[in-house]
Amino acid sequence: MFWNLFVSHPLETIVELLVIGVCVFFALRFLQGTRGGGVIRGLIVLIVPLAILVALANTSEHFERLNFFAEQFVTSVFLLLIIIFQPELRQAAIRIGQTGLIARLRSSSSVDSSTISSISASSSYLSRNQFGGLIAIERENTTNDHTVGGQELDAIISEQLLTSIFWPNNPLHDLGVVVRGDRVLRASSQFPLADESIKLPADLGSRHRAAVGLSMRCDALIVIISEQTGRVSIADHGTLTVIDRDEIEKELLVRLERKQEDTVINDGTEQSTQAIPEPTE
Repeated sequence: MFWNLFVSHPLETIVELLVIGVCVFFALRFLQGTRGGGVIRGLIVLIVPLAILVALANTSEHFERLNFFAEQFVTSVFLLLIIIFQPELRQAAIRIGQTGLIARLRSSSSVDSSTISSISASSSYLSRNQFGGLIAIERENTTNDHTVGGQELDAIISEQLLTSIFWPNNPLHDLGVVVRGDRVLRASSQFPLADESIKLPADLGSRHRAAVGLSMRCDALIVIISEQTGRVSIADHGTLTVIDRDEIEKELLVRLERKQEDTVINDGTEQSTQAIPEPTE
């Protein structure tokens, strides 16, 4: 049960400790500010005293029952961690799949330029008139497991359709719209709210928190139009950024990784976005 550092070769021990340290560092960095961070602190409070007592049991040949309990606990702790950190592990897997070499190898997005043009034109119109909007654009992962309710539409997307959905007093204007490919799947669908441990500016409303919450659970790209300010934001992998109204289409093209031969996006480089200013909705 108790690990003796001096059993193996010193160089081997150093390499193992470095690898473990790097893994722990990145795990803690990833969990910082999330619900999992609090769980890790609770486990440390529980495990450290237990490890000390186990070390005493191994050296003094006492505390046999406690040693037996610790061994049984350690054998099940990995399964326990998988259950506890299931949302964080899913988010990590999504991030890995969306970056680096893996992102280049996967199939391109099914969202074409006409769909992006319809979304950007509608978002721009809603922004100018300060009509609230929430549009989730599916990439590779479906949103079915993360959204609740909504009116099934399965209609070909268009600027007019999106604008009419979010028109004030329209029965479907509340909550969010889900877009898959060139079709609007659902309207008035409820998105999961980001956990309270996710720090957002105090003036951001439930629309922004729902966008961040959904973007943390799948790889959907969510466009948010503030009803109070008309400001346009994008939620992507748990990160909320503000974009200029005239840059919506360009930003969507870059983030959805569609390389259209007839579209020039400043030599294919993404424009920098602003940090979230205050106040917003």
